Amino acid sequence: MRLIALAGICLMCILIVAIIKGNGNDSGDSRKAINERLIGTNLTYYSIAGVPMNYTIGADDIMSVEKAEYNGQPAWKVHVGQGIAWDLTMDAEGKQILDTKQLFYT
Repeated sequence: MRLIALAGICLMCILIVAIIKGNGNDSGDSRKAINERLIGTNLTYYSIAGVPMNYTIGADDIMSVEKAEYNGQPAWKVHVGQGIAWDLTMDAEGKQILDTKQLFYT
């Protein structure tokens, strides 16, 4: 009986560690890759006159990084900028921009 209880406790510990650790796309490596990929990247938008304008992402422009899903796959939602802002969806590794959503109107 004690052996069964001990096995149950071990299983519970393994589950707790798995929950805390997540599915792997929560790593600092992904966040580092996101910073490396985005800093210096230009996002193009158009002024009210239709003139193309560039916004270059700086280190202080990455406002938040959250877990997300894209087409049923793990991804990251990255909020960039203030006022002139975008939500970028990036792959689970943080290396590729999958979608760009402009959050302002011109």
